[in-house]
Amino acid sequence: MWISYAQNFEDVMLARAFADLAEGVYVDVGAWDPDLESVTRHFYERGWRGVNIEPNPYYFRRLQEQRPRDVNLSVAVGARASQATMTLVHDTGMSSLDANVAASHAPLGFEQEEMQVEVRTLNSIFEEQAPSTVHFLKIDCEGSERDVILEFDLRRIRPWIILVESVAPGVARTESHSSWEPHILRSDYVFAYFDGLNRFYVAREHADLQQHFAVPPNVFDDFYVDRMMQMGLALEAKRKKAAKKDRAAWWRTPFVARRG
Repeated sequence: MWISYAQNFEDVMLARAFADLAEGVYVDVGAWDPDLESVTRHFYERGWRGVNIEPNPYYFRRLQEQRPRDVNLSVAVGARASQATMTLVHDTGMSSLDANVAASHAPLGFEQEEMQVEVRTLNSIFEEQAPSTVHFLKIDCEGSERDVILEFDLRRIRPWIILVESVAPGVARTESHSSWEPHILRSDYVFAYFDGLNRFYVAREHADLQQHFAVPPNVFDDFYVDRMMQMGLALEAKRKKAAKKDRAAWWRTPFVARRG
């Protein structure tokens, strides 16, 4: 049996489709943490490699530490190359280029911070960093999916499977795929599965993979979820982050000599 690390068992569906592929390649747009709710950790453990795209400096450093075999990029992805303001929503995967999305997260109480980030197109990242064969592409960029997808040349660049978070950020479950799904379908991809959060698409030349999306994750997938392990990872990451923040604050504190 193996551990599913993903938020909504996305890795289970992908592992089923790629069960016979010992070494493969992924591209993860909005990678967030290398361990927590990670769609790619299971595949990294299997010996796969990939490109992780994460503009939040803290999580980018974690990717650098935990994924030395991967290419890790501290950039955002958008419709064109530029500089943009991103709102970091600390301790979450909800950081966004969309100010309205960030504002919608404010009532949740997480600390927010604005920073300037480099924005690149997905075409340029694939051309420079990805090999000719990419087995799956995951896109989760908190409201910027349309900008990422509409400028992506899927006639020329052909991931075997694409999965996109297709529910708008926020508490209410509002599906958000109508603005970008037609581009994927026109590019000769077939809709395969909706898991309540993500929509999965299969390239027509790999249509045989559709069979693996006929049913949701189940006992025959031979996986389990170790919630205590996940909680431990989360607490350890939070502890390390707090310790680093404390060290930085100590160095900024002026030294005052005192007489005894």
